[in-house]
Amino acid sequence: MVADNKPPLAYFLDELPAGFDPSQVTNGAKEVAIARVRALDIPVWLGRRDKSGVVPIQRSRDKSFVRLRVLEVRSGSAAVGKTYDVYLGQWDREMIYPLTPDQLAHDYVVVMYSDPNDGKYRLVGFPISSAQHKDWMAKRSEYWRSGYRK
Repeated sequence: MVADNKPPLAYFLDELPAGFDPSQVTNGAKEVAIARVRALDIPVWLGRRDKSGVVPIQRSRDKSFVRLRVLEVRSGSAAVGKTYDVYLGQWDREMIYPLTPDQLAHDYVVVMYSDPNDGKYRLVGFPISSAQHKDWMAKRSEYWRSGYRK
């Protein structure tokens, strides 16, 4: 379930992990911000259609894209009320994200930054336990089975 035994990542958190140091965000990151946000829709997958095990020739750097609104800035440079288009996800890692209507109605804490290489905003992912990932997968499956998908 998790590639290369790397733990899954969460990009939308209830609170930041204890001891998180914003200066440890990727080298050269600009406009690092810790903010309380709401996802405006589920993340959009940026991968191409599966071609039965054929390795894609080219794929985007990020797995997903999401639009979010900043509700509160805890530190850094972001504008309250502004909508940001952000990218997230690593191809070699599983991840969790807001999906169900209840999850989308929830506020989350994120760490976002402007990537100096392409100017895109990205979210920082935080490792989670396999139990947290399994819980999210169960909620996702229940939601899909319920027939209430958008």
